[in-house]
Amino acid sequence: MKTGILLLHGFTSDERSVDKLLLIAQELGYQTEAPRLRGHGLHYRDLYGKRWEHWREDVRQGYQLLRERVDQVVVVGFSMGGLLALELAAQPDVELAGVAALAPATHIAHPLAPIAWMARGWYRFLPMGKSVGYSDPDLAIADDSYPRLATDAFVSFYRASRRIRRVLPQISAPLLLIHSRRDRVIKPCSSQFAFDQVKSVTKELIWLEQSGHAMLDDIEADTVVAHVRNFLLRFIEAPLQSVGRHEARTFSPA
Repeated sequence: MKTGILLLHGFTSDERSVDKLLLIAQELGYQTEAPRLRGHGLHYRDLYGKRWEHWREDVRQGYQLLRERVDQVVVVGFSMGGLLALELAAQPDVELAGVAALAPATHIAHPLAPIAWMARGWYRFLPMGKSVGYSDPDLAIADDSYPRLATDAFVSFYRASRRIRRVLPQISAPLLLIHSRRDRVIKPCSSQFAFDQVKSVTKELIWLEQSGHAMLDDIEADTVVAHVRNFLLRFIEAPLQSVGRHEARTFSPA
């Protein structure tokens, strides 16, 4: 059975941010798609005027491209990509073999998120400020995410996070969630909320204790990649659908 992996990046980032997962999927022999969501990957001004519905369409297109080549699809998403992965999994006309959501953005920590809509008439862009996505300050220096937020796109992202919370009970695919307790960008309760809401028989929540939000590049990146790799390996070794398990655990480095 051919398996395809759909990889989804986060807000203000691009597909390069999930390169480590892309390489793992390809090493395992899977077909892959890693779409660049509209408005991302070039200049922060390109994000102006984009809505979450645009990104949902990009995700659906990536899914359809994979379905033409494989028998089953697994979606792996980080941050907003994790949120969009959950949204895809909730659709009745989408069949997924598994979902891995890393710091899925169901609850955004930015203090301006609930009121950003009021700024749209005055400010097209808002400064990002100092990066809070890393525990290691040296790694934060190399962060290449957009330096500014397109206000309307951010408002749409926030509204999507609230809307997608309501469809989580429609998810039944095997699910892996990974989140850091020190995440200051996406509230750690996001993954716990998703874990509690989904109807998946097979689901696992792994907690990190040292990383910031940018877990794929921070000090526990190797651990995160290993957990995702183990999740993907199961689609080679045994069908996840045949395993019943509910588990939440904390990773404590030696």
